[in-house]
Amino acid sequence: MNVIRKLRWKFVLINMLIVTAMLVFISTFFIVSVSDSLREDSIDLLNQVILQDGMPMFSIGKEQDKAGDGQFFDDGGSVSLPYFTVSVLMTGQAVVVTNQFYDLDEDTIEAVVNLCLEQEETSGVLEDYHLRYLRSSTVSGWRLAFADISQEESTIRSVVQNTMLMSLAAFAAFFIISILLARWAVRPVEQSWQQQRQFVADASHELKTPLTVVLSSADMMEKHGAAMTDKERRWLENIQASSLQMKELVEELLVLARSDADESRSNPHTLLNLSDLTEDTLLQFEAALFESGHLLEAEVAPDLYVSGDGGKLKRLLEILLDNARKYAAQDSTVQVFLAPEGAKRVRLEVRNQGEPIPADQLERIFERFYRADQARTSEGFGLGLPIARTIAQEHGGKIWAASNDAEGTRFFVSLPRAKAPAAERGM
Repeated sequence: MNVIRKLRWKFVLINMLIVTAMLVFISTFFIVSVSDSLREDSIDLLNQVILQDGMPMFSIGKEQDKAGDGQFFDDGGSVSLPYFTVSVLMTGQAVVVTNQFYDLDEDTIEAVVNLCLEQEETSGVLEDYHLRYLRSSTVSGWRLAFADISQEESTIRSVVQNTMLMSLAAFAAFFIISILLARWAVRPVEQSWQQQRQFVADASHELKTPLTVVLSSADMMEKHGAAMTDKERRWLENIQASSLQMKELVEELLVLARSDADESRSNPHTLLNLSDLTEDTLLQFEAALFESGHLLEAEVAPDLYVSGDGGKLKRLLEILLDNARKYAAQDSTVQVFLAPEGAKRVRLEVRNQGEPIPADQLERIFERFYRADQARTSEGFGLGLPIARTIAQEHGGKIWAASNDAEGTRFFVSLPRAKAPAAERGM
């Protein structure tokens, strides 16, 4: 069922990536459009009022009557934005021509005018004063128009906040919808997977009985077949060899079927000394490697503990050793290393010198029934490494391979490390 769950989440991930891209595009477009619209309104206002004629309200630096409305009206007769205009004479005197602003003091206006005249651009924004300015030269000097953009900035902030909230709400809604859609879309695949899994499990169970009968009958024939000819005995040996091969295949299929049925935790995980388990397995396997013309070298760090099923972990190591035995070059050495991997993991490595596996096939060799090439089909069914990967995943670990001419083929297994028993920690 892990495959189905991964497929669902992949569907959800792709959906959410598309939704996120659309939300970002729409939100950005909306915010930019509003911002541009507000900026254009402000600039239009400045363009309309910069050359507006009016009686001077007061001269900066002189006591003048500041009365006067100086308001700019739009077509509907209402004030558009707070603004004021200033005329700067050749003598350097600045005169406020119109003012539809609030509480402007002479010092502020003088600072704003001087800052505006220092700018290289004829239009822009004075960030410190929250003013947008427009500068135009006249016969007598300069005409400056300023518009307050505080409301514009506040509106943009509000638009950004509201857009973000709506986008988050839409994201959450689409996430829930994507999960429901993923369940609906993957349901046919899940049903097909369940049917296939059930078929493999049922077929494997059904095949065990006739295979047992065939093997038992062959054994009986061998015991009581003294009168058989050499040719008949070879036929009998072929029957036994093929039946044993089929039995091995059925047992491997059953292992995978149980794993697919989420029966992998039927045996509770216990604290295991992986170092001792590795050394015991190597001791048992050393004879098989020697018969195949290979030497065994091992470097096993002591007292490395994991939480797991001892039988399954032993099988994982046997699969890797058997794989090394099959594909190692004649008279070569199979090497096994077990060592800490940081403070929280342990790493098992099985290395053999043989024909390298192509880089593009290193991941596929863990697929069921996959063979890297025809030269590697002499033994096995292509299920050993998939079973090893399943066992590693059941224990919260991972398995991968590397292969080249210099270092040979290496299989790595990384597992979570468990704390040693209190008695050993205190030693």
